[in-house]
Amino acid sequence: MKYENAIFACIEYIEKNIEEELTTDIIASEVGYSAYHFSRIVKDQMGMPLMEYVRERRLICASKEMFEGKKVIDVSIKYGFKTHSGFSKAFKKKFGFTDRKSVV
Repeated sequence: MKYENAIFACIEYIEKNIEEELTTDIIASEVGYSAYHFSRIVKDQMGMPLMEYVRERRLICASKEMFEGKKVIDVSIKYGFKTHSGFSKAFKKKFGFTDRKSVV
């Protein structure tokens, strides 16, 4: 696969920096591509837009911490969600239930 190394480097960078600001420009620059070109590569290779992948990884990491007993608001802020409402909507869309049920 032509872009395999770039995709793996991208995933590794995202995992190491999951709590930091991540944008298409930042990630693409890290792996040596323009944002436009790398966005197309990721969508083609991974079947989803780059920032959707980042959002999913953040939600998964946040859910793990919530199951460990951490407060929803603390976890949502840690993983880059600006509001509890935005986090709750994304969480429900991803997992099919609200973040409140997940910590009970």
